[in-house]
Amino acid sequence: MMGNGRILVVGGPIEQMIDPVLKLVPTGNGRLATLIADEFEFNGFDVTRWGNFSGAETLMFEELQNRCRQKLNFDVIIFLAHLPNILISPLSDKIRSENDWASLGVEKAPKLVQLIKLHSPKAVLVPFKLIDQDVDRIEVIKWMLKLKVGWTVYLRLGLKGRFWLTDALGNETEVERSKLAALLAKTIERQMKVRRRSSKWQGVETPQVEYLEALVDFSRKMQPGFSQLIERNVASGRWPGNFSFRCTHSFLSKREKDGFMITRRNVAKNGMKEEDFVLVAGELKDDHLVFWGDRKSKPSTDAPVHRIIYQRLPWVKYIVHGHMFADRDRVVGDDWLDLWPCGAENEGEDVVRVAPKDKQSLWVVNVTGHGFVALIGDEDPRDALNELSKLKFTIDK
Repeated sequence: MMGNGRILVVGGPIEQMIDPVLKLVPTGNGRLATLIADEFEFNGFDVTRWGNFSGAETLMFEELQNRCRQKLNFDVIIFLAHLPNILISPLSDKIRSENDWASLGVEKAPKLVQLIKLHSPKAVLVPFKLIDQDVDRIEVIKWMLKLKVGWTVYLRLGLKGRFWLTDALGNETEVERSKLAALLAKTIERQMKVRRRSSKWQGVETPQVEYLEALVDFSRKMQPGFSQLIERNVASGRWPGNFSFRCTHSFLSKREKDGFMITRRNVAKNGMKEEDFVLVAGELKDDHLVFWGDRKSKPSTDAPVHRIIYQRLPWVKYIVHGHMFADRDRVVGDDWLDLWPCGAENEGEDVVRVAPKDKQSLWVVNVTGHGFVALIGDEDPRDALNELSKLKFTIDK
């Protein structure tokens, strides 16, 4: 038995009434939704079923749409419903009367997964997506990032019985239909252990970053290698990773005990400016991460990971993270850490567990499926950054 959690499975063909006797029914039989719901129940989860499959509360499209517009009290929502691409305005009378045909109003169907993310943002949403055979997986990842989901299952038209479970970093597992439910349950069971922190803005603060030029220079040196990853995964045109340092290494009007500066989300690291950093408090406030900076510039998603490392390893002065893996070297730890979703405090705890407890000029560890984490203990990071840039990196692990 894996453990408990509230799971909503939405599946099967979702019908729409057109007139009192006629329905619009998408293709599908709901058998996969049944397999998934049964597997989660077998593993001890509290499962609710909506849609048109075994044991589910039957919902028409309009009913399901209304529920998606409400806050849903579930930990995880697995959405594999077969939905109509168009909606036909329902009629109170039959389409065809004795002497005439009624005119039909047709419109594009709303995207219910978008409604779920809007009204139930704290639930872990795992949508299914059907794509053409020639669609690149990059398009799936872009869709996930736009929707802000951490996991999705996709399948390709014409390839029966093959599915791909993928995360927003592009790590994916190809799986047979018969094994998909078990893989999903195992993945979600681990997801339930994830500890995240939402962030709250506290005010404006623009630091003067002492070694900004060195950080930018390092980023430029790394850019050619990281461009391989950008081409392979998401063509975002930015350096995938983040920098941070204790706030004692900048000049601030506000002094935050044990605080640190970290790059804001989605900033191009090869042309950083001081306003691209935000100040994050070392202590939580009402269980939230609190930060200062431009109100629209949230700290990097990995800020909770950095906070844990600074809090528990006093010798660490700088942290560099990149979405590549460092080859074996004297400064690279032997351990490969397990993958957690981006921003999970669990990753920070794993780094602390294997990291040296005494000061190191440079120490690096690889996180499977996420990249390297480099810890720098020197007050002046320039020598360590230069050494880090000379390591060999790969995009495969």
